[in-house]
Amino acid sequence: MAKDIVIRSDYLEKLSRYKDQVDLVKIITGMRRCGKSTLMRQYRDLLVKNGVSKESIHNIDLNSKTNEHLLDADTLYEHLMSKVSVERSYFLLDEIQNVTGWERVIDSLLVDTDADIYLTGSNARLLSVELATHLTGRSVSINMLPLSFKEFKELNALKDDESAFNDYLSIGSMPIIRKSMSGEDAFDILGAIRSDIMVNDISVRKKMTDVSTLRRVIDYLFSEIGNPISGNSISKQLRIDNKTAESYLEAICEALMFYQAKRYDMRGKMILTTPSKYYCTDMGMRNASIGEYSRDIGRSIENLVFLELLRRGYNVQVGKLGDAEIDFVADKGGQREYYQVSMTVLDENIEKRETRPLAGMNDGNARVILTMDRVGLGTYNGIQRVNIIDWLLSK
Repeated sequence: MAKDIVIRSDYLEKLSRYKDQVDLVKIITGMRRCGKSTLMRQYRDLLVKNGVSKESIHNIDLNSKTNEHLLDADTLYEHLMSKVSVERSYFLLDEIQNVTGWERVIDSLLVDTDADIYLTGSNARLLSVELATHLTGRSVSINMLPLSFKEFKELNALKDDESAFNDYLSIGSMPIIRKSMSGEDAFDILGAIRSDIMVNDISVRKKMTDVSTLRRVIDYLFSEIGNPISGNSISKQLRIDNKTAESYLEAICEALMFYQAKRYDMRGKMILTTPSKYYCTDMGMRNASIGEYSRDIGRSIENLVFLELLRRGYNVQVGKLGDAEIDFVADKGGQREYYQVSMTVLDENIEKRETRPLAGMNDGNARVILTMDRVGLGTYNGIQRVNIIDWLLSK
């Protein structure tokens, strides 16, 4: 039987590591409806389980109509200060970007109290200009993605890996979507979430009133996952002004619907100015927007691998090696790994194509080909061949 929720253990473990570090604001960012509010409730329950009194925890959803009066910065500050007591307070503030001037509120709380502060937001700008200006060196950011394949299986109580993987590719990873739903219902919900993001996280916030053009740009990005894209290519394809295309691309990524993978010159050891690749945060939303994944399953699984590498904490770039390309160069903690993604490498020509870039990186770092193949797996000339489903479930 499917569960109502799945415990987001990895994110809870990250938050727990920073518990009571009152000089750091913990900020969780992620696309709207990816599970941030549920994570805050799960963390609240974990705090109580670990001995924190319920009266010391103040979990405020700033999307809720009942908290509309707290969207004024001064009112929010006064409300939070009224909750401070001798016992340490824990402030869990959900969708903080809804409060104009929220930065001043949090800055003042850091100065005036020893409260333990946690924020969520649906806009990547929380990680850049606003944080850099007001909370330099006093915040830690956690990027939250929708469900991993393992979490998806658990939430939907799915046993068969192959069948579950097909469902994961089709209906996506948003926690609100269930395998038990009809495809039409699932896609209707995903379409509504997309519209909510377009209106509230992009159009209103960025004052972009041409929603029709915004929708066209998003659909173009959905159709071109894994392909090099720039403002100029969007401009030419959609016949819109180049500056407009670039501003829409930036805004869509700020809303965390897409993530950018920059291209890295492996020989020159530098980020290239050539067009980046862009991967969508949820495959279900893509399928709901432009049709089923089955026509281009190779790019779909490439998208899933990129997201999983992000989920595991890697900094991910596309590697350029002469005229060859490494799908993903993944760095974490001073360690580097190289990944190629291919539906199959059983065909000799495909095997040569996928192996050649990795063979050129004989620097002692892990080299992996992720494939849907179930035969021919193992290590050949230092290059691992791993089934993608096994890899997704390996952590």
